[in-house]
Amino acid sequence: MQQILQDRDGLFRETSKLKSQLANYENFESERASYKQQIDQKDVTIARLKQQVEMLQRKIWGKSSEGHINGDPQQRCFDFEGLDLLPEEKELATSAKEEIEQYKTIRVPIKAKNHPVRKPLPESLPREECHIYPDIPGLDKWAELEPEVTEVLERDPARWFVRKIIRHKYVLKDKGLDVEKQIVTAPMPLLPIAKSYAGATLLADITIDKYVNHLPFYRQIQMFQQQGITISPATINGWFQGVADLMRPTYYRLMEIVISSDYIQSDETTIPIINDEKNRAVKGYIWMVRAVMRDLVFFHYDHGSRAQKVALQLFKDYQGVIQTDGYAVYDMYENKKGVLPIGCWAHSRRYQYL
Repeated sequence: MQQILQDRDGLFRETSKLKSQLANYENFESERASYKQQIDQKDVTIARLKQQVEMLQRKIWGKSSEGHINGDPQQRCFDFEGLDLLPEEKELATSAKEEIEQYKTIRVPIKAKNHPVRKPLPESLPREECHIYPDIPGLDKWAELEPEVTEVLERDPARWFVRKIIRHKYVLKDKGLDVEKQIVTAPMPLLPIAKSYAGATLLADITIDKYVNHLPFYRQIQMFQQQGITISPATINGWFQGVADLMRPTYYRLMEIVISSDYIQSDETTIPIINDEKNRAVKGYIWMVRAVMRDLVFFHYDHGSRAQKVALQLFKDYQGVIQTDGYAVYDMYENKKGVLPIGCWAHSRRYQYL
């Protein structure tokens, strides 16, 4: 009887223990859902990290931007079997990624900015001295030391002046002498533009300001007015035409030198042209021809045209290599003796992916 009571007591203790353990698993479904959510989040994180590693590997070991252009299905290619990356390359990519992440977290200390060293003013500039004395009584009782010298760069505005040409005139005193002319006047010096009061320095300045400093004529006229000089736009345009006529021989000589080269480059670029009939700007073209070895360039304009007749007139006497962008006008030189047309690598790559 005593043994039975002990066994029942042991069974009761074991049953109580199992009931207490079973009570901890009453919320089993909620814990299972929580564990599943954590597993899903880990899968998303792993996928994101894989994408970052692949992007980093492509950035470090991949090709340039041209390699990401969609390939032509008809383009022939070599198919080499094997791994995308060797184990050594993967290890190097991983170490590079860690180094980049570490570099992003490092805060670079800001260095103190050094004050720029002021360059001395050119010695070729004239100096105007300005003496300033201290305002103290009895200056004759003081002994002067070495003064403090400060240089300040100043600029005078453009100086306008009128060159007055005075031609002296003489008359013969003795009327009985046999001479061709009784009155002799000093000859007039040559002026850039006939019957114009514009001097060579003024014409050079307005031309340089227009084509080098990119100041259109209307802005130059405004600047002249600020300085007290009034010049009409029609006068400025007339001066410009005169300067263009004076530069014509230089332009033709430059063209001869460029065309005589055995390697030139040619291209046409668009420019807006005012059309009086349409009362608006239309698209035109200007030709550029460059002698590569001599580094000389000239521009050719033919009423804004880029037709074949312009190229025929421009390169009629040329013998050598001419490099272009593949414009169809130059195809006619494929069969001309003494002329070798060649293309451009940049344009060939561009056409490959069209």
